[in-house]
Amino acid sequence: MILNRLATSLRRHDWPSVAVELGIVVVGILVALQVENWNQDRRDMAEAKVWREQIILDLKQTLFELGARQSYNAQALEFGKQALAGLQSSDPVDADEAWRIVRGAFQAGQISPFQITGPTFREVQSAGGLRRLADAATLRALTELYDVSAYDYELIAGGLPPYRDLIRQLTPWAIQDYMWGGGCQVLRESPEGFYQELADCAKPDLDPVILAALDQLRAYPGLVNQLQGRMSQLRVAANAVGNTKAGIQELIAMLER
Repeated sequence: MILNRLATSLRRHDWPSVAVELGIVVVGILVALQVENWNQDRRDMAEAKVWREQIILDLKQTLFELGARQSYNAQALEFGKQALAGLQSSDPVDADEAWRIVRGAFQAGQISPFQITGPTFREVQSAGGLRRLADAATLRALTELYDVSAYDYELIAGGLPPYRDLIRQLTPWAIQDYMWGGGCQVLRESPEGFYQELADCAKPDLDPVILAALDQLRAYPGLVNQLQGRMSQLRVAANAVGNTKAGIQELIAMLER
């Protein structure tokens, strides 16, 4: 309709009418573009809201996972403490005490691997949507968590500590086989997911093997030093996890504001 009027005005050389019709067309285009921009802004805001909510869920899951590892490592440290004094001593002990020492030495080498990841953060990063997600300070904190803290955590956690391999080499297979199936490591479930615990499992009916294993552990040069190194690593990891958890809690608060 407008184009027909515009064509008629041009044929008549009715320049005022041409100007009016062109103005109407231009205004219509600008309004349409503005409406589309508003709609795109709303879509972007809705998408950013979904991303933020998913990142918060990721962070809460990471909190749970870190808490589970913190507890697991604390249990491994306590088992290491149980074993340390007994390994440093040469006093004879009965089978029950020997089991406590041997079990503690083995459990101190247990690990529950975990890697800090940010699947939603990486998805948003790949899509180029980080600037829509949060303010600059929050984005710096998120990047610090996933690019720096994640690396630091893995470095401190130690991957596969040398002590772990050593204690497996020195522990008789009959004892190891029992510990894998005798309730010495328990898988539990919570609303947030599954997690593992180290348990004070009962002594198996392997008294001669246990007593011989203790003698072998006590006689092995450097085992106590390796155990002390492992215990130190567990303590440092506990401190690092505590700091990381505090940072994640602050991040959640920033994203929820």
